[in-house]
Amino acid sequence: MKQYLVYDIGGTFIKYALMNEESQMIEQGKVPSPLENMEGLLDALAGVAEKFKGQFEGAAVSMPGRIDTEKGIAYTGGAFHFIRDAEMGRLIEERLGVPATIGNDAKCAANAEAWNGALSDVSNGCVIVLGTGTGGAIMLDHKIWMGTTGGAGELSHLVTNLDAFSAAGGDMQKMLGSIWAGNTSATGLIVKYAARKGLNPREIDGIKLFEAYDAGDEDAKAALEEFGRITAAGIYSIQSVLDLERYAIGGGISARPEVTEIIREKVEAVFTQFPGVPFLKPEIVTCRYGNDANLIGALKFHLDRIH
Repeated sequence: MKQYLVYDIGGTFIKYALMNEESQMIEQGKVPSPLENMEGLLDALAGVAEKFKGQFEGAAVSMPGRIDTEKGIAYTGGAFHFIRDAEMGRLIEERLGVPATIGNDAKCAANAEAWNGALSDVSNGCVIVLGTGTGGAIMLDHKIWMGTTGGAGELSHLVTNLDAFSAAGGDMQKMLGSIWAGNTSATGLIVKYAARKGLNPREIDGIKLFEAYDAGDEDAKAALEEFGRITAAGIYSIQSVLDLERYAIGGGISARPEVTEIIREKVEAVFTQFPGVPFLKPEIVTCRYGNDANLIGALKFHLDRIH
C-alpha cells in the first residue's frame, strides 16, 4: 500500500506522520516550528523527510493562513509572518522531491470529518474549531468550500455585535470583542469566566475553568451558558445563508461533552423562539477526530489531487 508523509504545521510544533492511503498512521511525532524565515521552515520539513527517506511518494501539508490548495499558494501563513504570496507547494516539492499538496489547517480538519468522520453521511455541513480563535470550514455537496481565494469559512471574523464592530475603527481589542474569535472560542469562554471572577484571563486556562465547573462553580456554569448562547446565535446567522444539515464541534475544549451539549441546547432554543424559520434547524455533533484531524484531512486533499 502506498505511503505519504503528512505534516501539520503549527505555531509551536510541526506534527508529522507517515500514513497510508486509508489514513492509518504508521509512525508519528513532532519537531519545533521555526518562525524566523522560509529556509528554516523548509529545513525542518526536509529534516523530517530524511528520517523516512524512500518510504513515501507524496507529501501533504496542513498549515495556517489563506491557502489556495489547487494552485499550491499560501497568501498568508498565520504565525509564519514571512509567508506572503508564497508558492509553498512548489517549494516543498523541490525540497522533498515528491508531489506536495498544501491546505489550510481548519479546512484540513473539516476535510477529515467529511471523509470518514462526523460529516461523512451528509452533503452540507460545517466544522467549528474552538481554539485560540474560531477555526472553521464549510462543506457543500460533500466538498470543502474554498471560496474565490481560499478564504471561505473564516468563522473567526463572523460579526457578533454589528454596532460595536462598526464603531471599533482601528481598536483591535474592540473589534475582537465584536467578532466570533473573541466570543465563540476557547479564549472567549475563558474571558467570559475571568470577567465574572474579576480575574486576568491570562491566569486561567481551559483546564482550570472546567475544574471550577466540575466543582460546581456557578460563574463557570454561567460563562458556559453565555458562550453557548452566542455560539447558537452565530450558527443561526450562518444557517440563514447556507441551510446546512450538520455542524461538528471540534477543538481542545470539545473533549468536554458539556460544550457540544450547551451549543445544541441553545441552537434548539433559538430555532424554537422563531416559529416558521425558513431554513433547517441543523444537527449539532462533536467532531470524530481530535488532534489528528489536520493530518487526516491534509492527506485526503493530497489523495484527491493525485487521483
